[in-house]
Amino acid sequence: MRAETPLALLVGLGLFCLASPAEAFCRTTTCGPGECQASADCAYCLEGGLPLYWPGGCASFSAQVAGSSLRGISAQTTGQLVESALAQWIGVDCGGGAGPSLAIYRTQNVVCNRQEYNQDSPNANVWMYRDDYWPYAGSGSTLALTTVTYNVKTGEIYDADVEINSIEVPLTVGDTQVQADLASIITHEAGHFLGLSHTCDQSATMFASYKFGDVQLRSLEADDVQGICAVYPPGKDPTQCDPTPRHGFSEDCGAPPADDGCCTTAAGHSDSRGAFALSLALAALALAAGRKRTGARTR
Repeated sequence: MRAETPLALLVGLGLFCLASPAEAFCRTTTCGPGECQASADCAYCLEGGLPLYWPGGCASFSAQVAGSSLRGISAQTTGQLVESALAQWIGVDCGGGAGPSLAIYRTQNVVCNRQEYNQDSPNANVWMYRDDYWPYAGSGSTLALTTVTYNVKTGEIYDADVEINSIEVPLTVGDTQVQADLASIITHEAGHFLGLSHTCDQSATMFASYKFGDVQLRSLEADDVQGICAVYPPGKDPTQCDPTPRHGFSEDCGAPPADDGCCTTAAGHSDSRGAFALSLALAALALAAGRKRTGARTR
């Protein structure tokens, strides 16, 4: 059995990122709440920590088999939308026609509908809906939440799960009568899935707010392109890799952890697994430039 390197449990609102002086994009990092100072250029970005990334630029994802019966969205549709969103990120031009060193594969749909990372048993990187209740703060305003499990000593991503708030959010698929455009939400969450955090560039897909009816987030802007190319620079062949989730793949949830009276704390980095949560939520913002998202949801 491979020994795990300690990880930190970090749950927040997507404010943990790395700012580059020359670029506006932010990378999610190992910096925990209160551990690093916010950048003077962008409040979403923390100065410090190691940036997160999928090792080898290689990973897989699964759609949860139930989809969203409440919104009439199947697992098949979900998987197709995720594939399309990831194809956008993978297909960008990093310069000279070269793309990012990144390959993400779709695996079979899974039964597990729980956000989890199993330290000693198989896993899956799951995209799922919450039709019955939203188990986090901001149930009336949060669109989706991406939880990333990573190695605090290297920044390597071990696992990522995406939960979409279908109970509270009027999700729509297609180009007519658009409310909360699922393709836009998924494209944004795919950026989190790949290691990006929120940016202060109001024109970017990774900007932290969304206006109902907006479909522009389906496509990427220059800031998004710069970000993904920084995380996965061209020059490597990520297709020659094994995208199997850490410790193997399973369509079922792992056994619930035994209640041994212990708990995990973010500050101590004492647990061998952890998660970084980045959310998309509704905020009353009036933006003066770029893609204006008045009465928008941050994500």
